Amino acid sequence: MAREDYFVEAVPSGEEAVARLAQDPAYDIALLDVALPGMDGFSCCRLLRQQGWMRPILMLTGRSGGADKIRGLSYGADDYITKPFDPSELLARIQSHLRRAREYDVPTDDLREIVLGPGLTVDLRNRDAIVEGKPAHLTDREYEVLLLLARQRGTALGKLWLFQQVWGNAPQESIKALAVYIRRLRQKIEVDEAHPLYIQTVRGFGYKLVPQE
Repeated sequence: MAREDYFVEAVPSGEEAVARLAQDPAYDIALLDVALPGMDGFSCCRLLRQQGWMRPILMLTGRSGGADKIRGLSYGADDYITKPFDPSELLARIQSHLRRAREYDVPTDDLREIVLGPGLTVDLRNRDAIVEGKPAHLTDREYEVLLLLARQRGTALGKLWLFQQVWGNAPQESIKALAVYIRRLRQKIEVDEAHPLYIQTVRGFGYKLVPQE
């Protein structure tokens, strides 16, 4: 990473990682090893999200089980990389997340929000959703999924298409991650996540965002 002109800072423990990221908003991305000394990577990720750190988080682990991947994603991770890996793949994934964050970061001058209903607005300036007047504190990946749905509101979007738009060239077996993020979005923006009004499932196909009057 340093050879590619990125500023890289390593810390020896999970506790110090959380403290450093919380103190300095200049960091653009976090790479957390699941096996960090002290507080593990899963706990770090969950605590950072709870504290409102919304930049991309990538989990690095030697565990290949699907349950661990779902656990990391459910805690707020944006990606999950299993050891051993090609360093060029790690670099490509980091660059992809940084590029996507910047592309979604600056809305056009004449569009600063997307109103989806009386209690829900997508805040393009702050990369968040406003629910009943309060920020939902979306992660970068949650925001990207919601923004894609909002920009094509009223249209059914296929699961595979949504996954490829947000996750890029990630292995298709990771498509289950999309359902994790849909569930997390519903928890944050729906009045009743068990009976969603906005993000509706199109059985056998994908999802559709339905604006409310």
